[in-house]
Amino acid sequence: MPIRSILDIILPIFLLIGAGYGIGRARIFSPEQIKGFARFVLLVALPALIFHSLATSPVQAIFQPRFLLVYGMASLASFLCGYMWFRMRGRKSGAVSAVRAMGMSCSNSAFIALPMMVQIFGPAGVRPIALSMIVENILILPLTFMLVEAGLGKHESVAQAVREVAVGLMRSSLLIAIVMGGLFCLFSLSLPTPVDKAVTILAGASAPLALMAIGAGLAGVALRGRINSIATISFGKLIVHPLMAVLLLSFFPIGDPLFRVSLLLLAAMPMASIFPLMAVRSDDVETCSAALLLATTLSFFTLMIALAVLHPVP
Repeated sequence: MPIRSILDIILPIFLLIGAGYGIGRARIFSPEQIKGFARFVLLVALPALIFHSLATSPVQAIFQPRFLLVYGMASLASFLCGYMWFRMRGRKSGAVSAVRAMGMSCSNSAFIALPMMVQIFGPAGVRPIALSMIVENILILPLTFMLVEAGLGKHESVAQAVREVAVGLMRSSLLIAIVMGGLFCLFSLSLPTPVDKAVTILAGASAPLALMAIGAGLAGVALRGRINSIATISFGKLIVHPLMAVLLLSFFPIGDPLFRVSLLLLAAMPMASIFPLMAVRSDDVETCSAALLLATTLSFFTLMIALAVLHPVP
């Protein structure tokens, strides 16, 4: 892919992140308002986009068990590499190791991957995003949560943690949107035209708000903490995770270029923006926030390389 085409994809995304960062630094909006924008994206606009994309797709276009298998295994492999590294080499607690491992395996599907995929593949780019969110919400995040509970020594609360995870999954607006969109697709249902248009308008707010929110959220973060740990987490997410995906794709190839290329790009994304929030209980927010800032910044270059190598076809 020519460098100009790559920049046409990458630059709008990072310009909006940069604009959000400037807004955050200028304190045009309060931290609570910025969090409100992010919550609107995660709870309203993004579920609307995912539901509409799945509901209007043919069944064969979203039934991709091999994608779930490969992406799930790559994410789990990266998670285990990170967990074992920080436990054995870094001599960190189980809780700290679990959260840092999540940072090496849970991609920013909602805020960065989404606008990039839509630019490259059009509306069809939402389909692999929905599948990646299934992996993250059903595998990586629950595993992190339960290992944090165990690592904090609250063995009596692990069973309660499992129940809380199950309840959280049932209440997740993203997973509800995926299930409902899948059902509409499976049974060839359709929304009334006015409702369909309203959902389409709402879904359009997702990408710009998401990018501005992540930039504004990074405005208060500084590269403070243990630089070795910060660099290791960033390296794990930007290098180890996509390499695991490449390795597993060699054993379980995916024929559809949309899902094959999307899987690799998703693995190459920086970590999810909720990463520092997961570190609150393990008292590791400073290091995790700095790793998020570093990985998001470096991903401008690593994603350019990924696009140059993969040659995605719009």
